[in-house]
Amino acid sequence: MEYLGYITLTIFIVTMVLTLFRKINLPVQTVLVLVSFVCLIIGAIFRFMTEGFNSAVLLPNEMIGGIILHPITALLGGLFLAGALDATQGFDALKVIIDKLKKSPIGLAGTVVILINLPVIASLPCGRIIAAALLPLLFSFGYEGGMGILTKTQLVVLIAAFTRNAMGSCGPSPIGGVGQIGEGFLGAFFPTASDGILRSPQAFALMIGTAVTALFIKFISEKLYPDDVTLRDKPENSEETDKITLPKVTAPFRGYLSLFIFVASLMIAIFQPFGKAMPVQTILVAGGIFIIIFCQAKIQDLMNGIILLPVTAMASGFMAAGALAATGGFDALGVLLKSLSTIQILGVAGMLAIFVQMQTILPLSCSRILTAALVPVLYLFGPAKFNLLTWPQLAIVMAAYMINATTSCGPSPLGGGGTMGEGQMRAESGFIKGAYTYTSMAIMAPLAALYMKFMNFTVFSPNNPEFSQNIVTIILYTFVIIGVSIGMMSLMSKMVSNNNKKNWRLQLIYFLFSGGIAGAVLAFAVYELQYLEIIQGFVGGVFAAFLIGVMIPKTLSVVRKTA
Repeated sequence: MEYLGYITLTIFIVTMVLTLFRKINLPVQTVLVLVSFVCLIIGAIFRFMTEGFNSAVLLPNEMIGGIILHPITALLGGLFLAGALDATQGFDALKVIIDKLKKSPIGLAGTVVILINLPVIASLPCGRIIAAALLPLLFSFGYEGGMGILTKTQLVVLIAAFTRNAMGSCGPSPIGGVGQIGEGFLGAFFPTASDGILRSPQAFALMIGTAVTALFIKFISEKLYPDDVTLRDKPENSEETDKITLPKVTAPFRGYLSLFIFVASLMIAIFQPFGKAMPVQTILVAGGIFIIIFCQAKIQDLMNGIILLPVTAMASGFMAAGALAATGGFDALGVLLKSLSTIQILGVAGMLAIFVQMQTILPLSCSRILTAALVPVLYLFGPAKFNLLTWPQLAIVMAAYMINATTSCGPSPLGGGGTMGEGQMRAESGFIKGAYTYTSMAIMAPLAALYMKFMNFTVFSPNNPEFSQNIVTIILYTFVIIGVSIGMMSLMSKMVSNNNKKNWRLQLIYFLFSGGIAGAVLAFAVYELQYLEIIQGFVGGVFAAFLIGVMIPKTLSVVRKTA
């Protein structure tokens, strides 16, 4: 059985890497389904030869038993509800509200901040839903979109930051969010984990990371790739946009009604006023049915508003995870990672620093694919098997891993969500990759770990530290992490030149140092002031940052010649 696990694990890793580098020209979901069947066939043959026919026959049942249905059904319910909202012009009603906010005392700046963070506020089961609805609205703020109220640089920053926030908002979603996969495993120790033990760390880290993404885009990405965004700015001394009369943003009554039902359904799903006797799936489906009935949604419009990629990604990911679990692949991966932790310079802290960044190293089109496969391995590091971590330590690492995982679909070259933003800003593919991977690695993962340690355990752990003191602590650590990051960002921005190779090396050094700090912060959150572990975490973080940084493109396209 031990050899079988290594064989199936090798098949899984090799196919994922080949798919990432486009050596296998098939959708990731198709590849995962094929991998699952191949692993089952090999496992059945191996068992038949070693344990007999009865053992081989039981293998498919063991695979199915490893599939967790709750996140899938919650995701389906969430997509059904969001599809009903889209089909009844609920997003049009949202656009009207945004238009009114722009004219309110908070002004354009305040409206932009709300817009950028709207995905995490809504926390839909897939960020593509809200991105598809609102990205055209954001584009209209620029010269080409008609309004002309933002410059080219401002619009690029707005679209990039909004898309970053959207392609991470699926993590803290209470309606089939990716984080629920981790919460299910943590429920073995924390009785109230299903209430959202990973939700706050992810949301907090995502909001801060979104702000740093905007800075990275403005001060680094636009200097590294100055000719790779073809949006046009308003010509100087041009009165063209001043003469444009934009149509008034309107929405029908049913749009407002569907938006109200949608928000009410979300609030009921989150706060559970009727108790846990009513599953979240029931609430979501009921909300969708109410929208269909009272807002007169057409079936065709409803189907057009439902995005199936997250569902197929999660289902195929769980299939692969079930096949690996049944054939010993997870046990093999756990043994390999545990043996990696025996290397003195890495230790457990360094190994965890690498593991946390795994999905940013291998970004796929949907974070659910690898999350479904790797979270069970992380669970085994705890008291369940290898006993490398206590339950509170496991929760800290899980928080860091989960936000890193859920944001990995943004920079993925395999149809990742970030391509939606690149398309809207007329940018070459890969423009946002550096900014997105940097903030996931250096900002979000360490902040989520610190938030879990100093804030969430107040609610979800038997130990109840001083709440007010912890608030001050998390604020101080946040300012330190942001300050160090912005300081290095400013230094690099001043050193950028016309030499692409030199710029790429500068960015790689920036990544290495930031990744080391992220690994050290994770080690501190897990082990506190254990200096050896902090050093090991730094080394592991540097190694992970190297694997991430070398995949950032030096150039995106041939420099365009302009008249």
